[in-house]
Amino acid sequence: MSFGKSLSNELGRNTGKWVSNKVFGNTGWSTPRRHVIEVEKRKKQRVEAREYKQKQQRIEQNRRERERNLKKLEKERAEKEKQEMIKANELEVREHNNYLEVIQTVHHSYSDKMNWNQVKEQPAPDYVKTADEAKNEIVQFADNEIDSKVIKLQAKYKPSLIDKALSGLYNPKNEWLFKTFGKKSIYNIGRLVSIFGILYGFAYNGIALGSFILIISAIFFFFIFIIRKGTESFGNKLKIESKINKLKNDRDKTIEKYLKQQYQAHNQYLEDIKSYKTMLDIADGVLKNKPQSFTYALNFFNPFEDLQDYGSDISFEIIDSTKVEVDFYVHSEQVIPNTSKKVLRKGIEVKEETLPQSRFNEIYQDYVCSCILKIAKETFQLIPSIKEVQVNAKGLLMNTATGKEEEQTIISTVIERNKLNQLNFELLDPSDSMSNFKNNMNFKKTQGFSPVEIL
Repeated sequence: MSFGKSLSNELGRNTGKWVSNKVFGNTGWSTPRRHVIEVEKRKKQRVEAREYKQKQQRIEQNRRERERNLKKLEKERAEKEKQEMIKANELEVREHNNYLEVIQTVHHSYSDKMNWNQVKEQPAPDYVKTADEAKNEIVQFADNEIDSKVIKLQAKYKPSLIDKALSGLYNPKNEWLFKTFGKKSIYNIGRLVSIFGILYGFAYNGIALGSFILIISAIFFFFIFIIRKGTESFGNKLKIESKINKLKNDRDKTIEKYLKQQYQAHNQYLEDIKSYKTMLDIADGVLKNKPQSFTYALNFFNPFEDLQDYGSDISFEIIDSTKVEVDFYVHSEQVIPNTSKKVLRKGIEVKEETLPQSRFNEIYQDYVCSCILKIAKETFQLIPSIKEVQVNAKGLLMNTATGKEEEQTIISTVIERNKLNQLNFELLDPSDSMSNFKNNMNFKKTQGFSPVEIL
């Protein structure tokens, strides 16, 4: 019974498939057909999935490449910044050390010996006319300059045969014509139209319309060709004419500029002639050993100017025709740094440390003594009759009576010309060199200067 039922069911299903195939036109089994469709769909999905995977791999690969490039750029940028920092740090330390060296060797730099006879024989500055006096010459000069420039500009334009043929059209009113038909785009379009017309005319040459189109196209092509060639020359001609017109229109401004320069030159002449007369008076007084002229000479030429640049001040008094007394105000707090600098970590760090007191005192002493040598040398170089220069160096020291810092004398010395001339300025130690001269100086490396009496 069970077998019969199963057989009946199977026959029913098969009969249904047979009927379905006959009715709907299916010639094979439906179930295998659905199986094939599903396989193809899965195959397409697998292909898409594989392509997606490959695409994602490429995206990932590109991302990693970009990250590597970014890290490389960041590394290079960081390295560049590091090198710049190292250079800046090394420069900072080098300049600091150079400054310390310079302030201890101020005496290395001094003026040449003044030749007052040569100063006295020096000719006066040539007279410079006022702007009004030179006006006619300036106007003539400006006109000649403008004419020369115009000639040079005109020489740049050399008209060709086409330019000569179009010379009647070369005027500003026709600029629109050249701007329109001289454009490369318009020229190319016109050339294509002309060529097309010429080809059409050749093709239908036997026909009146064809001949007419051929002639018109050839004329049009020749026209745009000539215009195109003339555009550049016309533009150049207009530019040159514009520059020439500007030169001529700016004539008054040019003359005014030269008149202003002449006015400034005359004022400079007045300053120069004033200085010249002053120098003659000073030279005459110095050669006659007039102490007042020594004062004028020191003030006029100011040989101690670079000491003032450091922050120190100087005042002087002419004692007589052979001796000068100078008060030198050190202002050590403005001149001498109290720190040292050095580079660390291969140059990427600058370490600044407070100088040991003994080292600061040594630099301080060398600076003061070096300045004393320079003051004396500059004075001897400027005034030949001076035999002695007394320098009283003054600095801030603690006054134990008041408990306050006060400006007191720290060195008082008399520099003699003959002894100074025997010294080798390049090799001497400025502090040790004071032993060559009569001086009052009380200095200890650990304590620095102590106040002394003026000689």
